[in-house]
Amino acid sequence: MPPAISEVVVFGYDRFTTMTTSQLLGRAGIAHTVLCHTADQRRRFLAGGRVAGDLVVTGCPRGLAYQRNAALDRLAPGQWALWLVDDLVRVEQLADYDTWADVGRVPVTPANSALWRRRFGTPLGMRGFMARCGQLVAEAERRRAWLVGFAGYDNPLFRARHWKLNCLADGRAWLVRAGRLRFDEHVQMVDDVCWTAQNLLAYGTVLVDAWLLPRCGRYTGGGFGSITDRLPQKRREVAYLAATYPEVCAVRRKPGWPDGTHVVIRTLPRSWAHSPQRAAARRRLRPPVRAAAPPVAQRGR
Repeated sequence: MPPAISEVVVFGYDRFTTMTTSQLLGRAGIAHTVLCHTADQRRRFLAGGRVAGDLVVTGCPRGLAYQRNAALDRLAPGQWALWLVDDLVRVEQLADYDTWADVGRVPVTPANSALWRRRFGTPLGMRGFMARCGQLVAEAERRRAWLVGFAGYDNPLFRARHWKLNCLADGRAWLVRAGRLRFDEHVQMVDDVCWTAQNLLAYGTVLVDAWLLPRCGRYTGGGFGSITDRLPQKRREVAYLAATYPEVCAVRRKPGWPDGTHVVIRTLPRSWAHSPQRAAARRRLRPPVRAAAPPVAQRGR
């Protein structure tokens, strides 16, 4: 593990026999911790045989934001961690990543997008991914970002530039630096939109590497449920985000989704960190801050 990264955490719920992320990490020899909510979940994960790292019971209620706060409490201020969902299938990167990184963008067009889609789909092993994460921590610190995300889609036309700033950091994989922020526990389902918004308000920037893509089994059986199962909760959380963080969050229509169930990070200027809009938002809203004491957790394999 790169010295800049203190811990790798996988967030588990009920994929007792189908969790993939811990298996990928285990086969690569990467030390990691799987968080679950209850002692019964821990027992079932052990019986399922899919956990290759430490297994920790947080005792938190059902919901990702609760677990995210428990993971924050495992870190000292200033430490970095890699957080992953439990259904990671593989990681892909741009072919000749380092060569193109010196340029900063690739010449993708509608005419050649099929070629670039293949190039963006180059497999990257978990050890290679960890090495990239070590490099990303250094880049984030240079840019004063406390949250690093990765590509959330595989369309090459939207991945031409290496770095994206002040946009959504998709919650499938994050590099998170522990600081004064706490997750807003009103938002358990679209916590990635909320955490991005909180970071944009508190620190002024979020960094996304568009040339690395963690592929996951999104909205499959297990986890916190299907899209249909979660629509009522998502509608409530979308409304909350738009009302609580209006400077950075907005409700938008999305084909195939009911109205009021899709929220986005607004398009923000590159100068957002020093903008009057951010200053006004920070005066209006004080984000949740880090708790003083960590919770008691049960550990073991």
